[in-house]
Amino acid sequence: MKKTLATIAALTFTGAAVAQGAGFAELDADQNGALTYAEVTAAMPNMTMEAFAAADTDGNGTLSEEEFTAVVSKTDG
Repeated sequence: MKKTLATIAALTFTGAAVAQGAGFAELDADQNGALTYAEVTAAMPNMTMEAFAAADTDGNGTLSEEEFTAVVSKTDG
């Protein structure tokens, strides 16, 4: 199940943000080095909480640049 959610997260990120050229810095509205669910959904309204949580591998409620990059890179290779 977790693998399925990670795949959904990867496809959601790629389809919305990456395809439109939005990177981590563009999504990080407050420039604090982490993406909140609100920041992600501002750019990607179709992002589900489940997909966001699957991408949040350390479970702290935000996405680090590393977590964001890991999700995006799953669809690049």
